[in-house]
Amino acid sequence: MLLQTHLAFAEATSESDLQAFLQGVGDFLIHVVGPAVLVIGIAIAGVGMALGDERAMQRGFLAAGGGALILLSRAVLDFIQNITRF
Repeated sequence: MLLQTHLAFAEATSESDLQAFLQGVGDFLIHVVGPAVLVIGIAIAGVGMALGDERAMQRGFLAAGGGALILLSRAVLDFIQNITRF
């Protein structure tokens, strides 16, 4: 993993290339991995509720909250950057 990170950094010829790469990685995590984790977490909680698990409702709320946090992370970051003018 460290080697892949080193290679990705070595291929970036400028700061804008590196920023575009990191933006792409962030978009992938937010748009692909985030919704997948949200759907799987809610599905597992739903199966648990159907089977009568008492903690399944709590897991469902945690999955929904975590998924919302992942999906809104770009907006939260933009909001923080806007406030700090960074």
